[in-house]
Amino acid sequence: MTSTKPEGVNVHSLLENERRRDRFIRRVNIIAWSVTFTLVVVIAIIVGVQVAHFMRGAAAGEVPWMVVAGSTMPLVDVLWKLSLLVAALSTVAIFMRLRTASLAEIQLRLAALEEMVASRGDTRSGDGQ
Repeated sequence: MTSTKPEGVNVHSLLENERRRDRFIRRVNIIAWSVTFTLVVVIAIIVGVQVAHFMRGAAAGEVPWMVVAGSTMPLVDVLWKLSLLVAALSTVAIFMRLRTASLAEIQLRLAALEEMVASRGDTRSGDGQ
């Protein structure tokens, strides 16, 4: 049986490299989600202050109530699109990476198993003679 592992390549180091990449992608994903949620809070505070100001004006009859609702729409629109984009892209990246890493890890583990079985077979055939 031919070996699927190139000569001079350490299987365990390849597996560790794959795990490091997975951890990096997970960290990027967590950071992206954290930034998105922080942005949500900051924009909510900004819009809340603006809406509170316009509500006082609307309650006094200085501006119509539609100004209050209209002042929130541009920020809300940008916010949900940004959140959706970051969440979707990071989630897809994680699923793609996990699938790719799983297949690569399976191949590397099979190569290591094949190598281990071959080395045990050589040892046993040498002991029997």
